[in-house]
Amino acid sequence: MKEALLAIGLAAAVAVRAQEPGLGLSFSPESEKFAEATKEYQGIWDSEGRKMIEAMESVSGMKFAEREVAVIVFEGVSRSGSKGSPMKLRASYPAAVKKATLIHELGHRLNARLANRPEGVDEHKVLFLYLYDVWAKLYGRAFADEQVAVEKKRKGVYDYETAWDWALSLGQEGRASLLRQIVKENAPG
Repeated sequence: MKEALLAIGLAAAVAVRAQEPGLGLSFSPESEKFAEATKEYQGIWDSEGRKMIEAMESVSGMKFAEREVAVIVFEGVSRSGSKGSPMKLRASYPAAVKKATLIHELGHRLNARLANRPEGVDEHKVLFLYLYDVWAKLYGRAFADEQVAVEKKRKGVYDYETAWDWALSLGQEGRASLLRQIVKENAPG
């Protein structure tokens, strides 16, 4: 069964690379019990990956540097990983949260080059400068509001509620302005 899943994963990765020339994601389950959730994430990526990347790059003003990202579907806290290490996505999320989380974790990878930030503006606050607007552009404000509410309920790993309240208090133009400033300060050369 593992060999069959590997063959399917490799075929999907090749198809994704052909479909998504800027960024390819190859999904694989941590174990067989996550095969169905892996198919769900793969389906989301196959049907919406191009739009997700275009929206993220358009709204953030940045481009993805990576061309291929391995994604492991498991049951645990989702993590973006970093260049050379896989992204990990929670298997048990409902479909809407899977979409939102995939975009969230891709956002961390997009932000990897933004080392220079204003004091008090951590990794999530930088992400939240554009994540709401990406969600709203792709799926509407109701979806974005629902996903902010989901993230605000997460406790123990990070204070999502405070970070979201901060970002949303800036308003759309305030978020965009601060993000442009951070991107400019991190521009090469």
